[in-house]
Amino acid sequence: MKSYENKPKEEIDAPDGLVSEENVSNGGDNDITTIDHVPAAAEEPAEPTMVQDEEIDLAAPQEEDLPEEDGEPVAPRHFWPPTRDQLWTGIAFWGVVILGALLRFWGLGDKPLHHDESLHAYFSLVLMHNNMENWLTCAQTAATSCYRYDPLTHGPFQFHIIAFIYKICQLLQVPDHGINTTTVRIAAATLGTALVGLPYFLRDYIGRVGAWLGCFLLAVSPSMVYYSRFAREDIYMAFFTLLMIVAVARYIRDRQAWWLLIAGLAFTLSYATKEATFLSIAIFGSFLGALIIWELGVRIPFNLGNGVSEGWKKYMPATWAPVLTLVYFGILGIIAKIFFGKLKELSIFITSSTANTHTADIFVGNLKRVTISTLPWLGIALAVVIGILLFLELKGYTQQGRRGLALRINPRKQPVLDTILTMPWTHWFFALVCSWFLFVVLFTVLFTNLPAGIGDGIWQGLYYWLQQQQVARGGQPWYYYFMLIPLYEQIGVVFGLVGIVRCLLRPTRFRLFLVYWFVGNVFIYTWAGEKMPWLMIHMTMPLMLLAAVALEPAVLVLLQVLKNRWQARASQPITEEKSIEPDGIPGTGVNPALAGAAPSSPRRRNQLYVSIATVALAFVLLIPTLQNMFQVTFVHYADAPHEMMIYVQTSTDINTVMDKVDALDKKLYKGSHQLPIGLVDDATWPFAWYLRDYKNVCFNFPDGCSSTAQNLPVIISSGDKMANMQYQYRDGYQFHQYRLRTQWDQGYMPPACKPSAGNPCEPQAYVGVGPWLWLSYGDNPPSGAKFDLGRAVNNVWNWWWQRKAFGSTDGSYDMGIFIKNDVSSETGVKP
Repeated sequence: MKSYENKPKEEIDAPDGLVSEENVSNGGDNDITTIDHVPAAAEEPAEPTMVQDEEIDLAAPQEEDLPEEDGEPVAPRHFWPPTRDQLWTGIAFWGVVILGALLRFWGLGDKPLHHDESLHAYFSLVLMHNNMENWLTCAQTAATSCYRYDPLTHGPFQFHIIAFIYKICQLLQVPDHGINTTTVRIAAATLGTALVGLPYFLRDYIGRVGAWLGCFLLAVSPSMVYYSRFAREDIYMAFFTLLMIVAVARYIRDRQAWWLLIAGLAFTLSYATKEATFLSIAIFGSFLGALIIWELGVRIPFNLGNGVSEGWKKYMPATWAPVLTLVYFGILGIIAKIFFGKLKELSIFITSSTANTHTADIFVGNLKRVTISTLPWLGIALAVVIGILLFLELKGYTQQGRRGLALRINPRKQPVLDTILTMPWTHWFFALVCSWFLFVVLFTVLFTNLPAGIGDGIWQGLYYWLQQQQVARGGQPWYYYFMLIPLYEQIGVVFGLVGIVRCLLRPTRFRLFLVYWFVGNVFIYTWAGEKMPWLMIHMTMPLMLLAAVALEPAVLVLLQVLKNRWQARASQPITEEKSIEPDGIPGTGVNPALAGAAPSSPRRRNQLYVSIATVALAFVLLIPTLQNMFQVTFVHYADAPHEMMIYVQTSTDINTVMDKVDALDKKLYKGSHQLPIGLVDDATWPFAWYLRDYKNVCFNFPDGCSSTAQNLPVIISSGDKMANMQYQYRDGYQFHQYRLRTQWDQGYMPPACKPSAGNPCEPQAYVGVGPWLWLSYGDNPPSGAKFDLGRAVNNVWNWWWQRKAFGSTDGSYDMGIFIKNDVSSETGVKP
């Protein structure tokens, strides 16, 4: 890092208070005029330890290096007493984390539990009562009442963490024995809040201001806020994914063992949260492969352009790196096309018939057994390798410092290869051992399902995912996310796209990674059969970081202008008695000390105007984004017909039904939860969780309790059976119908396919009018109608500010409560 004195004079003087054009373009790479050029570990006023990721010219190897460390001594790290710079940085970042926490924890338990949430909440309760409190029974007998990993409800992490929070809340004597709609969501809200702070550790990659903007955008993003208040696995996976990225980025820079350990644990926790982690690893792994290919080619001069004329020569690459990388992606694209095609064929084969499914079950079962029997031998082999390495080190047979292939690596030009080849074996060994131990603990459910849980953890999730690709749960069209995300994330979409352009025009390795990550997620989640609104956060998260990269230069310019104005006024106050122009001419009213606060050249003046316009546009786009966040999170949180982001959400009517059940129990059984209740199988979820304290619940009514079915005082029904039951019990019971789950209008689905010779048409689960007509007219357009841009804009505007739905709002899945006539008369409780 260069010292202040070595800077060119025009940068030191900064007569107009603006950062240089190069610095704005580079996102804070020059260390004199920016406030984002800091190390990740400490906020020292003059720190020589870390340099922000330098931009690379894809055609010129001398410009593609990461900047090397200067020979200046490393400033000692200290956190107390904090420097002024540390204090203000802490206030800025902790302020936005606290904002994120408030948005995620305020009224956390107000919303009824979603169908999926009730599954997670219930089986977490099973894990706490059986696997934890009766550990020995579960370990010895493998009782069916014990929790076991089932990919239907995704990975085991969330059940362990929710059960742990239940137990802590019980020890703290939280109401409802520590088990309620708030405690179920504490883990999601906590990790959702922690996710907000993770960009802090990327300050030397995207700048301090860029990191803060990333934190802020993640804190207020409608999707990130809503699904941080939702007990589903996606927010956990998002946190662990970003933590893994941060840890790897920090390890490449710092080479500290704990960062690699954190990366390994984050990967394990992500996989133990949701099996889709292997999709993320496919994206990250393919990008890592591209980096390795690039770094292999960056040292090889491209001599094929020697005979080219001077006019064309400037367009030729200087090394083989770009050529080899393009070849790599071409080959990767071919492999991906073949691979995904084979996956689809395999998925179709598995689900096409019962016989095929049975054959696949047997094959996967054998695969699990082979894996379980092989793992001990792999452990022994690893122990032998580690023993040999330890022996060689103890005897002094290993060379110190760089050796072998590492001697051929340039750490500046090839940082990834340098990291791989110079990584101490102790780093990856401890990361591997700790990650594997955590994997075993979670998938065997605290060692109560050994060894079967290990085989299930490795193979069962992938097998289930393959089967679900043909189910295509949700049945959403390919353009689903291209409608959903822009409806909610205005500032993220606009500046995220600008960020992609900036990252491509001013590339660094990390910026290119952000683009690749976002585009890869969009492709994979659009290709995958299951499309659900909660999956949008895996695209929103990198999009917000890209938006931060786009906004950073403009914010830097305005911050520098404000800083210079403040410093100028503080250093030499204006006096009313005598005013002079910058050159000393009286009568102008301009103080020479403040002259630096006003632009002095057209170029810098334009730079300031563009920055002001950019920030103004950001504020304009932030307003509907915040409006959407507020409406979906705090107003319509259980109102799916008015929120596209909410999918078949349990309505607040369930609270009404439960109030009636509780009132009957109090009057008949003094609140001891002894009230007999019949629960039809279609209503099992979420009522299995809501009725968790009731001891006389007849599940699968009436077959589950045929001897007493006719005498139950209360029956709860839903689905197709409800109409028949209403007729069957019309004489002995009073009945009332409620909404169990509601749904957003799906008129945007593709219209019915018209078969032709070249298009036989595939079966359509849902039929609509198409996205353009739906945006213009809702789900019932007039005959012959066409897309109307004005109507579409007006409909979007009305939805933003009035939450006026695009189509019908009557989509629901209903339930009903039956109360016996004599019980209703005796207690006064009506259905």
